[in-house]
Amino acid sequence: MNKLAFLGITGLFLLGNYYIGRKFLAILKHFVWFKYPGILWGIIGLLAIAALVTLLVFNGNVGGVVGKIGSYWLSYWFLSLVSFGITDLILKITKKNTMIQSKNELLIWIIALAVTVVLFWYGSWQAQQIKTVNYQVIIDKPTDGKSQKIKAVLISDVHLGYVNDVKKLEKIVTKINQLQPDIIFISGDLFDGNYQALQDAKGMEKQLSRLSSVYGTYMCWGNHDAGASFEKMKELVQSAKITLLEDEMTVVGEELLVVGRKDSRPIGSQDGTRESLQDQFEKVGNQLPKIILDHQPSNLEEYEQSNELILSGHTHQGQIFPFSLVTKAYFIVDYGYYRKNENSPQVIVSSGVGTWGPPMRIGTQSEIVQIDIIIE
Repeated sequence: MNKLAFLGITGLFLLGNYYIGRKFLAILKHFVWFKYPGILWGIIGLLAIAALVTLLVFNGNVGGVVGKIGSYWLSYWFLSLVSFGITDLILKITKKNTMIQSKNELLIWIIALAVTVVLFWYGSWQAQQIKTVNYQVIIDKPTDGKSQKIKAVLISDVHLGYVNDVKKLEKIVTKINQLQPDIIFISGDLFDGNYQALQDAKGMEKQLSRLSSVYGTYMCWGNHDAGASFEKMKELVQSAKITLLEDEMTVVGEELLVVGRKDSRPIGSQDGTRESLQDQFEKVGNQLPKIILDHQPSNLEEYEQSNELILSGHTHQGQIFPFSLVTKAYFIVDYGYYRKNENSPQVIVSSGVGTWGPPMRIGTQSEIVQIDIIIE
């Protein structure tokens, strides 16, 4: 990040904290027991610093406690800006209305504060609830041999770091193993861009090594699986016996081609540039059914065969409403199953099992995807 962008983000964030502090003071000044506004500003200042260092230290460890506090304050900061901002707007619009007197403004601000607290609690709780969603996909196969059914499990966007820690990963792995899959796919953003933020890297390696299936676990990189600590990320994945596919492919179950793509727009350095796979497809035979792991669903135009199933993540389905409306408008498909027509590839986009930025979900879900793949 260049200095200008750094200063801009820092300045806007601090202004937001100042605005929130002013609103807290506007509420607290009505209570006789509140006598020390300096304490309030000190607390907000510490929370703001924790959030800033958590966000902006890209290759260092600020500590698990500071990282969690900073991440959750970012959630509360965002909700407070929205809640207080809407309340300010309503009060300005209705200021000329004699039905709304200044004596009622305290109640209005308290309601706004209560709404923020409720949304913060719900969003934080919702982010930790992991649901299982199910799809059934039929892929044509080139020969008239026996049909084959494969139970696949897909996860994406774990974003391992301060909040999505080893306990969260253990919960995810346990739920996956309970599904007894034939094969497991990870479609990118296993990490949150900073390997140093892992408080227990060995513990995470141990949990990933617990993943159990018939054919193993296959993974592609996401845009956050990058940066100065990329090589350490790669080492952890390989140590956990996960098959990492970087614009590579492998045959699974004799007749199924599993393909993993490099990310098309990584945040930081990765291992080389993204390459075309069409030549490789032609060498192994374009007729083979293909499962393609490609983190970002914005790359769908690269695929055109009806026997291709693309598994993506990245969008988080917006993670927090109303951002889900933005992702829905921007991507051809930002969540769920999609197929343009019967001659086109099939696509499944997961909302992810973790979170990025504010560790909360409102109007979306953290999920594990089970896909019953029928090849016939």
